[in-house]
Amino acid sequence: MKIMHILTAAAVILGGFPSAYAEQPAVGPTGLSMSPELLELFRAEMRELLGASQAISVALPVGDWASIAATSEKMRKSYILEKNLSMAQREELDSLPGQFKSLDEQFHLRTEKLSNAASQKDVELTAIYFARLLEGCAGCHAVYAQQRFPGFAGEPADTHSQH
Repeated sequence: MKIMHILTAAAVILGGFPSAYAEQPAVGPTGLSMSPELLELFRAEMRELLGASQAISVALPVGDWASIAATSEKMRKSYILEKNLSMAQREELDSLPGQFKSLDEQFHLRTEKLSNAASQKDVELTAIYFARLLEGCAGCHAVYAQQRFPGFAGEPADTHSQH
């Protein structure tokens, strides 16, 4: 039953993302200053991650472990700093807030844990790590992308302490 709650929450969360990424407002993420070129690379990466998350949400209920492991590993390797960036873009990334960099690092760690859990065919652990992955996405959006996701406006970044 716990897994069904996690999967239902994931479906609800993922269901709202496509429309949010379809429209591209000119304003960048809250608190992040990026050049238009870097912002477009970042948005492209977010769209790729969205598609991967949706693929995992379909693969998990049917036990497609190889797909989950491969997709989460691809997500882990999507790290924007590993792309071919200009020196100026690398300097821009270096100037982003430490909290943002920490959230990004946690995201990539969670994708690795998700891949490992799927490789072990552990249903519960895979569902938990997938939920934690989505939680990380939502937490980052609540802090840095409130303009793109107005549902997070006014929400505290960390609501765990309230549960």
